Amino acid sequence: MASSKNKLTEEQLREGVFEKILQGILKGRTKNVLKILKDNPGLKAAAKETSDALDNLEKRLKNARY
Repeated sequence: MASSKNKLTEEQLREGVFEKILQGILKGRTKNVLKILKDNPGLKAAAKETSDALDNLEKRLKNARY
């Protein structure tokens, strides 16, 4: 990340937002993330798909006995 003396680039800002959304999903806060993204249907759908994929991965790992 850039220091507080330097302005963040658009890429750094996007990366920070994406990181926060992904952290929320991975920590099981999907409902909160979806609530925040309610005004953006595309991002909301992508967050839901990510959450579903994570749930599916956990289920398959449990069934594989790892």
